[in-house]
Amino acid sequence: MAEESKERAQREAAGGNPRVARTAPPPMLDSLLNDILDPGYAKAAARKAAPQTHAARSPRWPAIVWIVVGALLVGLLLGVAGRNTRDNAPGIQQARDALNLDVAQAQADESGLAASASSLATEVRSRQAAVGGGSGQRTLDILEAMNALTPVAGPGLRVSVTDPDAAAGEGAVFDRDIQVLVNSLWASGAEAIAISGVRLRLTSAIRQAGGAILVDNRPVVWPLVIEAIGNPASIHQKFISTTGYGRFQGFGQLYGVGFDVLAVDSLTLPAAAAIDNRYVEPPPAQTAPVSAASTQTSPTR
Repeated sequence: MAEESKERAQREAAGGNPRVARTAPPPMLDSLLNDILDPGYAKAAARKAAPQTHAARSPRWPAIVWIVVGALLVGLLLGVAGRNTRDNAPGIQQARDALNLDVAQAQADESGLAASASSLATEVRSRQAAVGGGSGQRTLDILEAMNALTPVAGPGLRVSVTDPDAAAGEGAVFDRDIQVLVNSLWASGAEAIAISGVRLRLTSAIRQAGGAILVDNRPVVWPLVIEAIGNPASIHQKFISTTGYGRFQGFGQLYGVGFDVLAVDSLTLPAAAAIDNRYVEPPPAQTAPVSAASTQTSPTR
């Protein structure tokens, strides 16, 4: 055995079958310290640092051209739109001013007609009183008072509502809120109510158009002043426990809506605008139908 080992060592020394030396792989810590950059990042950095050829840069030109063309088109459209707006601005302003004048004139005409109708109604009532009273006249007076056809005066409450954003059409108070407030005053014992000088009757409607409040199709401006005739102490005591009062108290805290209630010793409410009276008429008399037997002729012999 010793001789065989000796011979194998001599052959290896002579170069017959050299033994390959094995090297251990580097430890993980050495790899982390030496290979700081990921191979993918290294390749990307090398590709970016390499000089680009014309073939690599050529595909970008169509995109740049389209971007420039799109920017020019957008600029052209904006310029045309701005010029049209500037050219049409005087005409739009003139049309707006003309509409405002028409609205103001229509409101003035309506106010004049309402005052004339109220004056004529007062004259009619005075002449009726001069002719003579009676149960019929008393009934007529009661019906006119119920329908707000006569002006009234007396103590009551004055409720002021201010909405700072109503003029811009972004107010927090809507027509339904005014309806709730008015109904709360009626429920509290008010005998007559007017909103900014417009008297309410049994069939009055409160609507909204944009930021404007319409009372019987008549616009009222902000701030709204609601006047209610009745016993101020009694109305106020009941009014503070109603839904309308609580709602507007909340509006004041949440949206800055002004809400003031003031007792007044003397209020005067105008009569409501005259309404078109409709009378019941009897139906036209109908002739009796002619029987078929009466129209037959006797046969001849």
